[in-house]
Amino acid sequence: MSTEMSYTETRRDSVCEGLNTDVTEGPPPLSDEDLRLAATYVNDARNGCRGNFKNDPKSVRLYNLYNHPAFFWTSHVAVGVLISLVLFEDPAVPSIRLDYWITMCVELLCVGLIFSRLAHQGVFSSEENFWRSKRRLPFLIILLLTLVDMVLYVILSEIGVTSVRFSRPLRPLLLLCMDRAKQLRAVFKNILLTLPDIITVLTLFLLSVAFFALMALKIFQNRRNLVNYSDGQPYMHNYLDTFFHLYVLVTTANFPDVMMPAFDYNAWFTLFFIIYLIICLYLFMSICLATIYNNFKEHLKEYVEDSVREKQDNLQLAFDILKVETGHGEKLLPKSRWMSLMRTVHPSRLDLEHSLLWDVLANKHTGYISKSEFFHVANLLDIQVLEVKDREPEFQRWFPRCYTSKASRLIRKTVANSCFSRFFRYFIDLAVVANAVCIALDEEDFEWFFMALFVFEILLKFYVFGLKKFFHSAMNMFDFVLIVAALVINVLELAWTSISNQTGALDFLLVLRLLRLVRLVYAIERFRIVLKTISSIGRSLLTYGGVLFVFFYIFAIIGMEAFSGKIIPEPVLANRTQNQPILCGNPKLNGTQFAMNRYCNNNFNDILHSFVVLFELMVVNQWHVLAEGFVAVTHQAARIYFIVYHLLVVILVLNIFSAFILELFMLEYTMSKEPAERRESIIERRITVMGLDEDESTYLNDLENEETDTNIRGGRRPGQSPAMRFRLPRGANKVEELLQKMYEIEREEDKSDV
Repeated sequence: MSTEMSYTETRRDSVCEGLNTDVTEGPPPLSDEDLRLAATYVNDARNGCRGNFKNDPKSVRLYNLYNHPAFFWTSHVAVGVLISLVLFEDPAVPSIRLDYWITMCVELLCVGLIFSRLAHQGVFSSEENFWRSKRRLPFLIILLLTLVDMVLYVILSEIGVTSVRFSRPLRPLLLLCMDRAKQLRAVFKNILLTLPDIITVLTLFLLSVAFFALMALKIFQNRRNLVNYSDGQPYMHNYLDTFFHLYVLVTTANFPDVMMPAFDYNAWFTLFFIIYLIICLYLFMSICLATIYNNFKEHLKEYVEDSVREKQDNLQLAFDILKVETGHGEKLLPKSRWMSLMRTVHPSRLDLEHSLLWDVLANKHTGYISKSEFFHVANLLDIQVLEVKDREPEFQRWFPRCYTSKASRLIRKTVANSCFSRFFRYFIDLAVVANAVCIALDEEDFEWFFMALFVFEILLKFYVFGLKKFFHSAMNMFDFVLIVAALVINVLELAWTSISNQTGALDFLLVLRLLRLVRLVYAIERFRIVLKTISSIGRSLLTYGGVLFVFFYIFAIIGMEAFSGKIIPEPVLANRTQNQPILCGNPKLNGTQFAMNRYCNNNFNDILHSFVVLFELMVVNQWHVLAEGFVAVTHQAARIYFIVYHLLVVILVLNIFSAFILELFMLEYTMSKEPAERRESIIERRITVMGLDEDESTYLNDLENEETDTNIRGGRRPGQSPAMRFRLPRGANKVEELLQKMYEIEREEDKSDV
């Protein structure tokens, strides 16, 4: 037999050894049903779910089937299709309009799939838990209202009566009822819990606006020689118009326009507007933000505590199934049952990996783990386990002799070693700056030199780190996309002169080259904190984007029912004369600022245009002009729609998002200033102490020691060899993970202090 044993053979021997040690002694094995139930609780703890299913074997199987990705994504696709039907329903996007019977059939199919999902829940849930759920009853009500609405619409359409689909604004609420929409529900719960406090402030704010509107009416109404607004409308001539203009003034969208007639009449009248803005804008809006932030922090802490408690409840249920009682009366989990559990949770993994997880959890190495140690299993299972052969660069596996040569070692030290690579990074950063300077000076002679240099840098990193490790870095991915795109455009410019003559392609190439300056920003530590916060926020933008989508969808449907067809886009003609005014298809808009600004495309004629209008209203600039356009073609009561939208979306939702960013940035900044051991959870700290974490230093040590380590790498037990490592999260964490980690660290410190 050869002295060199392959990694696969050594690993198989280690696995067999682990299997033999597990079956010789220990408590009696658990039944498959008990193991399946315990594994279900562990998976729920990892996913942050609360199944509320019955414990009998049939219900457990049905619950696991319910969570199968095929059924899970089928229901989500059904909800997505149901929401997107608004594109094809009247008023539809013109190019993709469908007859109502087609959309009705699709809608009925989607509702049926969602109903079947709900019925599946009823099979494995107890009757009490099913009806006690806070989301199943709203789910059922929305679906029933949808069916009633469909029947009424079909009947009325057949007899030629125009009807309103009253269930369409309820469709996005189905997103809140989905199984994995926990964060989305948490934000809406935060909004509902914040409403009582914020309503008090907003009531005082609106009363202040009403009071100042009454004052303005009495001050300016009957003054002679007081000029009108620039669009010819009377200045402060009735109470409702005055109230609306002063409300808009709080958003600064019509400032200083609303003040100028009074300012021109008497300069002292500016004091009225200054005092009004100080009170209603700077005071009340600041109080609104402070109230929302304070409530957000309180409810965020409750949400994190509930998430941790929910995770521990699931793990407690799993531990109660797996535990044995020792001779000292302690309730512990033996290794044999741990291995059985892991084979059920992760059947694709080998026992050597399960033993590695056990060694991390078993702090005292007694053959048992306690309940407190078992409570870390959900966090441990979320950490990626890597084998050394997976971490080896491809060139090391393909050309081992070349990769371990002296010249190769010098290249690897230059690119990857913490000391030498600093100068390599400085050189590349200097080249990026020089490239930017050449672009600013329109120097094209060095274009291919810099391109070749950057391509050579990418190839060196491919060689040293390997493709898998290279693309694991977000900054490397960013550089790769920019360089490859720029290289392709340069080659196309050489091949086809028509492309080189197009300004658009050249501008795009210029932008690609300049974007590499972002890496210089990331290289500065103080800037890196901000970029990490942005990265963390980016992962949560889907949640807050979902919140905005729900509000946008509801207001868009209401807007289409109220304003559809009132404003028609007109082609913009360069030779249009003043005798041909733009009316946007409605003569009531003649002479309005809306028509003069050519806002005809800002309409509610379909869902896409409606979303654009709502986004413009959210940005606030010129939102009063948009509102007045729709008021002109309908009624003054239309202002209520725009004021309510501003109160809910701009003041409430966007301020909650601002509070979220403030809290997250403060948390990231605080964590960055803490020592490494304070930033790590207990499990991460234990992995680091055992030397099982995969970071740059261990990676480089493995590269340096590959010649002496090749023959024995797979034969040692976990903790004694780099055969396997954990990839700990070193970059930006998910927000929920970061908050839970901070909460658990603080709780462990409180326990140690006691």
